[in-house]
Amino acid sequence: MIVKEELYTVKELDFPEVNLQLKSNDIVYVTFKDNCNLDIPLQMRLLDYYYDITDGKLMHFMFFAAENVSLSKEARDNAVKIEDQSMLGATAVVVDTLAYKLIANFYLKFNKPKRPYQVFSKEEDAIKWLKTIKF
Repeated sequence: MIVKEELYTVKELDFPEVNLQLKSNDIVYVTFKDNCNLDIPLQMRLLDYYYDITDGKLMHFMFFAAENVSLSKEARDNAVKIEDQSMLGATAVVVDTLAYKLIANFYLKFNKPKRPYQVFSKEEDAIKWLKTIKF
C-alpha cells in the first residue's frame, strides 16, 4: 500500500499576483493568480520573493497558473538571463490546459533553461521528478 505524504506549509508569502508556499516536502509551490501578467517588473520582484522563501538556498520549485495568466515576451527572454540569480534549482511546471502546456513547452524548447525544467499535467508526477534532482 502506498501512503501519501501529508504536506503542510512551512512558510508562505502572499502577494496580489502570486502565492508562494514552502511545503514540508522541501518544494516551493508558486501559484500565479487570476489575470496575472508576468512582466519584467514582476519577474524582478519574484527574485526577491524566492530569496525570502528559500532563505537564499537553491530549492525545487513547482509552478501553477490560475485563469488568464500571461507571460510577456520580454519576461520570457529575460528568464534565462536572470536564471543564475534565482533560487530555482529545478523547475516543474504543472499545467491543466492546452494553452499553458504550449506556453511552458515553448519556453523549454526556445529559451533552453540552464537548470532542470520539466512540464507535467499531474502534480504527483512533478513531485516524483523533482525528488530525483540533486544539487
